[in-house]
Amino acid sequence: MSTSPAGPRCPRCRRPLAAWRLEHCVYCGEAFPPGFKEGFEEPDALKWIERPPLPADVSKKLELMKVVPIEGRRKTRPMLAVAGLVSIPLFGAIFYLTFSLLRKLSPTAGLLVLAGGAGVLGYLVWIFARAARK
Repeated sequence: MSTSPAGPRCPRCRRPLAAWRLEHCVYCGEAFPPGFKEGFEEPDALKWIERPPLPADVSKKLELMKVVPIEGRRKTRPMLAVAGLVSIPLFGAIFYLTFSLLRKLSPTAGLLVLAGGAGVLGYLVWIFARAARK
């Protein structure tokens, strides 16, 4: 087995070149001196390979795919409206029931729950109204 490197190595970090066409090392950023790659062959993977031409119908489909979008924009507004119509009354009922239970034990705690519930419901209305505008 040969111990000689297949290509040039970076002068600073001594790693093999990872990007042949760049003029600097991708690992350490060292700029290569002029003529650094002379005497080494370009890797086979970078050489041009002549490929057979595509059939006419396939190339036409490729051109159409560039112009015409494949999938349209998905509509999420009906699902958002359903979520808004379900969640706002549901949270309202939960906060009202909590308020009615706490009102008997402590009127102050009941008012705090009522104020918190109003804040949460206001936030939900604001979020769903903002999302409906977009």
